[in-house]
Amino acid sequence: MIRVLQLLARLPGTLLPFAVGLSLSAAGWWIALGAGAAAVAGFLLSSGIARLLSRWVSWRNLLLCQTVIYVVLVILLVTSAEQGHLVLALTLSLAAGAAAPAERICAPQRRLDRTALGLSFLLTLVCGFLAAWTAPLVACGIIAAAAVPVLVMLRFSVSSEESPSPRPYSPGTSAH
Repeated sequence: MIRVLQLLARLPGTLLPFAVGLSLSAAGWWIALGAGAAAVAGFLLSSGIARLLSRWVSWRNLLLCQTVIYVVLVILLVTSAEQGHLVLALTLSLAAGAAAPAERICAPQRRLDRTALGLSFLLTLVCGFLAAWTAPLVACGIIAAAAVPVLVMLRFSVSSEESPSPRPYSPGTSAH
């Protein structure tokens, strides 16, 4: 179950460029490509931002805060894409990419990263064939809001006797 949650926690960042491009494809291919590139740029920035912030904030708090900010930005992005505010959508796609939960930095695993990227592409491709233009974008927010907090709760546990520093989950031990 932890493996599935780790995969799902990586999906919001990898799915966002494809989802933004698909949701803005009706406005033109150049705009969709630009928004997808902005989301990729934000996604690449998110790793540096997460490493910088992890000096002052625990991984647990960082992942939870990133998730909340990401979900709010995705909701605004869905609204701006539906309303046709293209400049706002480009800006929000960059910001949402930068706020994507940094699960790939917290627990790096190349195999899960590649699987998440392939799954993101397939999900977007299927939604494109079904003409569900904003469905992958909505899925980004729902997956982030559901998977990341559950993974954080399973991975980091704090007892009342310990200080509030996180204890990372390791696959061979119990999460409690």
